[in-house]
Amino acid sequence: MPSPNRDRACDELANAIDTSSDQQRLWVADEHHLSEQLLNQLAAQNIHLISNRYDQFTRAKQAGVKAVFNDFDLCHPQGQKWDSIFFRVSKEKAVVHRIINSAVNLLQNNGNLWISGYKNEGTKTYLTKAAKALGSTPSVKRSKEQLFVAQIGLNEAGELLADDDYSQLRRVEMSKAQTFWSKPGLFGWKRIDQGSAFLVESLTELAKSGDLDIESSSVLDLGCGYGYLASAAAELNTKSIVATDNCKAAILACQKNLEKFSNQNYLCLASDCAKEVEGKFDLILCNPPFHAGFSSSSELHQKFIDAIRTKLSPDGEALVVVNQFLRLKALCEENGLKILSEQRDNKRHFDLYRLTRTR
Repeated sequence: MPSPNRDRACDELANAIDTSSDQQRLWVADEHHLSEQLLNQLAAQNIHLISNRYDQFTRAKQAGVKAVFNDFDLCHPQGQKWDSIFFRVSKEKAVVHRIINSAVNLLQNNGNLWISGYKNEGTKTYLTKAAKALGSTPSVKRSKEQLFVAQIGLNEAGELLADDDYSQLRRVEMSKAQTFWSKPGLFGWKRIDQGSAFLVESLTELAKSGDLDIESSSVLDLGCGYGYLASAAAELNTKSIVATDNCKAAILACQKNLEKFSNQNYLCLASDCAKEVEGKFDLILCNPPFHAGFSSSSELHQKFIDAIRTKLSPDGEALVVVNQFLRLKALCEENGLKILSEQRDNKRHFDLYRLTRTR
């Protein structure tokens, strides 16, 4: 039985590798899980990997793959052109357009862009766009499950696709009073997440009431995104901040947003659920990616809960906000975390937990 983490679109795309004897080949990895078998295949066949996901990058490196962690800069490490680029379609349209445009610019003449993905992910439309951009007719295989695997050769470069100027951070007016640096590819990149807003409101109340000594606290923003929670902590003059995320784009944006707090002691660090973060923290702020339509993986829930328990100081506290459809109480109690209080926002449909470690 296949692993529940395996992505069939990745596996089918990997089958295309065996049909190619090209030397300069690149696999582009976004959010879809890469199996151990696939990583070993990439290593054995000397295929490069680029990902903006730190967990994908570290697993690839451990498997012996020539891997690079960046925000989808697909340039060859030695400045060469690629013979083949393999890409499993991402959730974000701007990312997909970015990869197709990069293929136009970075493939050898007659090089190939291989794309896989399902019809309900917009793959059929992406193949049409890619064919126009690369100037050739795609060779397409389609399964009964509407999974597409296509080979598109670079014949004559056409017009590039609109990718929202993907590579550039830009100032986004999130509200009348708040502007943040952000970019396509980040979850909720054009808005303030309502769960995060709920957490910040509560954090501010706790700090102003004296119930939480924020100015003496070392803070960990676990899954920082573009840095909304970290910025709120900085506004409250916390002692120090470490902001961490699995996504390269998030780290770039968060770093930019914290630059204005020049008097603050802060660090932005790429990490998979704070595995690479050293030390313990007095306060952990977390709006984990458990939202409906994004992830409801019990494995991911466990990773975040483990990180909170591991990184909290003995007397530290965590503020964690989640959608109401999730019940974290049992998970917290099973993993050495005590719920000090729970707030419910029925209007925005979020629950906010105040946690500490059990003695």
